[in-house]
Amino acid sequence: MQKTAKPPLRPGIGAHSNKSLLMSLRPDFSPCRAVTAASPVFSYSEIMKPEQKNLLSRRQLLAGLGLTASALTGAGLLSEIDFDSLMYDPKKKHSDSDLLVPLFYSKGYNISAFGLEKLHPFDGSKYQKIYNAIKKSGLRNAEDFARPHEMTTEQLMVVHTAEYLSSLGNGTVLSKILEVGPLRVVPAALIDWRILKPMRLAAGGTLETCRAAVKHGLAINVGGGYHHADYDEGGGFCVYCDGPIAIKILCKEGLIKRALIVDTDAHQGNGFANVARDESALFVLDFFDESIYPWPKVREDWSVAFPAKTDGHTYLANLKRILPEAIEKFKPDFIFYNAGSDVLASDPLSTFLLRVEDMNERDAFVVETARRNSIALAMVLAGGYGPESARAHTQSIELILRRFDGQTS
Repeated sequence: MQKTAKPPLRPGIGAHSNKSLLMSLRPDFSPCRAVTAASPVFSYSEIMKPEQKNLLSRRQLLAGLGLTASALTGAGLLSEIDFDSLMYDPKKKHSDSDLLVPLFYSKGYNISAFGLEKLHPFDGSKYQKIYNAIKKSGLRNAEDFARPHEMTTEQLMVVHTAEYLSSLGNGTVLSKILEVGPLRVVPAALIDWRILKPMRLAAGGTLETCRAAVKHGLAINVGGGYHHADYDEGGGFCVYCDGPIAIKILCKEGLIKRALIVDTDAHQGNGFANVARDESALFVLDFFDESIYPWPKVREDWSVAFPAKTDGHTYLANLKRILPEAIEKFKPDFIFYNAGSDVLASDPLSTFLLRVEDMNERDAFVVETARRNSIALAMVLAGGYGPESARAHTQSIELILRRFDGQTS
């Protein structure tokens, strides 16, 4: 019985085993050409006319660019997702959660503006670094961090004017506040998404931290502290006046009566001071480097202006002497602590010469003093632009947690 001939193999599928087919397709085929079973001898483009090759190349290029853009966009969107927040259930608590110092954080605090944020020395991912380090220490798990909500327009208008909030859609206005010139040409929607929303979220964290501090005696926001923001203008990378907004809301709700802002950021908190000046129940004690921004300095309830290149010993000696005196003078039942790390010698935007250990001692002293006097304290992180900023904040927070976990009410 005659066997039925097998059909010729299609190009690219075992093509190396059908020499006659190859020779009909490629006159220059040489049986001496090295082939492997894993690699076809030729591709479709090798048997196409030149104009067909060019067309395919263009299509492949466009398709490749499209796939690459889609992949990058997808990766970018995935990086925006706070999976810890998605898993966070505020109703689910550890049995000892009421004894832990409340910490507020969201991945949304971190700022990334398509690389433009690198034009400013502020580390837009600093808060994430602190959060990761605290989890790594074992002092907190992801579910131990409370996830805040954005501060609403109604809450922002407790201090800010409607005209100012509307002006934030103007790239020129925002580029001056954030000190990043190219933002002038960035669409307002992108600026709101990548910069303003993280700041509103951190401001919301400040408000919720203040509420938690009233309830538990002590709470920390891993962000916030925008002390250059005023009623109708911002500056120095500060857009929203979160501290005074939170304090005014708590006063209105009858949760506190007299508040003291203790500002240890290296720069004078001119925005907070201007707002506090009109509030009979809000006072400011400010420790700052007199040789740096802002200019001119503004009037405050108690300014402690240090000369350039003040060291840790001098700074701490004055802090430990003056803070108890200020508490005795203003008699607050609530302290808002603006704990900037730009006091460090490694910070590029101040001249202070404090070490990380000095800053840790500073933070521990302020918190210890408040708790010893039975004064509720909310701590926010304020400014800090140097390479040691995240580590210094982390060590201060860990020191406070080890000292006060188990002692909150």
